[in-house]
Amino acid sequence: MFESATNILSRALSRGRAVGAVVTNAPALSPDEWREDLRHLARELPRRHKNAFHTVTRERFETAATEFDEAIPSLNDDEVVVGLLRLVALVGDARTELAPPDSFRRYPLSFYWFGQELRVIRAGAPYARALGARLVRIGEVRAEEAAARVNALVPRENEQWVRALNVSYLNTAEVLGALKILPDPGRGSWTFEGEDGCEFTLDVDAIAPGESVEWVSASAGVTPLYRQRLGEPYWFTTLTDSQTVYVNLKGYPDRGAFKRTSEELFKVIEEARIERLVVDLRQNRGGDYNRARLLLLDGLLKRTELKGPGRVYVIVGRATQSAAVVTALDFRKALGATIVGEPTGGRPNAYTEGERFELPRSRLKVSYATRYLKLQDEETHAVMPDQLFEPSWDAYRAGTDPALEWIQTRQLP
Repeated sequence: MFESATNILSRALSRGRAVGAVVTNAPALSPDEWREDLRHLARELPRRHKNAFHTVTRERFETAATEFDEAIPSLNDDEVVVGLLRLVALVGDARTELAPPDSFRRYPLSFYWFGQELRVIRAGAPYARALGARLVRIGEVRAEEAAARVNALVPRENEQWVRALNVSYLNTAEVLGALKILPDPGRGSWTFEGEDGCEFTLDVDAIAPGESVEWVSASAGVTPLYRQRLGEPYWFTTLTDSQTVYVNLKGYPDRGAFKRTSEELFKVIEEARIERLVVDLRQNRGGDYNRARLLLLDGLLKRTELKGPGRVYVIVGRATQSAAVVTALDFRKALGATIVGEPTGGRPNAYTEGERFELPRSRLKVSYATRYLKLQDEETHAVMPDQLFEPSWDAYRAGTDPALEWIQTRQLP
């Protein structure tokens, strides 16, 4: 389904600098300065990483670095940054990545994969016509080919993680320019297929970091719980059946805040005689899983009303990564939780606990994994749910949550 990173790298390096290339938005460095950054990266990443060659071979990594070094004089600054992204992604774990420059611009279009369809779920108000439409082309490049080029920049933990992250590159202006998807990264034509099956094209301007955008959503007026209170990492509410409490755990706030919320949760469980618990990890990309173990799970183990099958559920998805994978498996093992949703973006056995260093000239930051965490004997690419729910466009448009609705229909023991 996806083109190999090596093929994309080789093709991109062979193109050279385009005549009349647009002004770039990456750090402006000389070829020698970029080469200094590359050599620092090629030396330091393998030295610092727990095992940088767990997926890519040392020979392949070093060959890619050498070819890139030779190509740098023919590349503009944006193309060099994209080349660095591609090289780091070869390592193949979610904790090893290069952060793009803060100056990179974005198009006011947000995408999400529903099966094989890439649809617009949010747009700036001037481009509201695109809401819900399927992406057909970016410039003259078919959406499938654009995704294939972008996929080589994503740390390849598994295919789910690629689907979670490639959408953030598909609307990044300088990335699209460097990959020759758009000739002018500041403005591009985007072609969509509407609900009536007819194609239409919009000319869209990229927005600068921090620029105000009036966003409009593709979903109906009803917003499901998992898309509410997006700025809060840990919150809960009692559902309408009065027997179920829904916990949204997007992250792991500081110990004090985590403890306070957990104590409030335990009080509600006891006083309201809650009989079913739902923990939503779909938007949790990691943090300190020990906080969930010590400040949430240990307390839940004392609640006899939540013991036994059919009492505890965990919802996961493509963005469930790192510590959130640990938490999902902890709940399955300790509380017999039923896992619902789509496969996780993180592996149960994975390289984790990131540190980072800075490239000397561009000051771009490179993260890397310092530990290998093995959570199960069997090697699997993801935590597979007990009950599969793939995200559907119809549910998103209607503002419903089939995974949570299914849980609420289960008969309590």
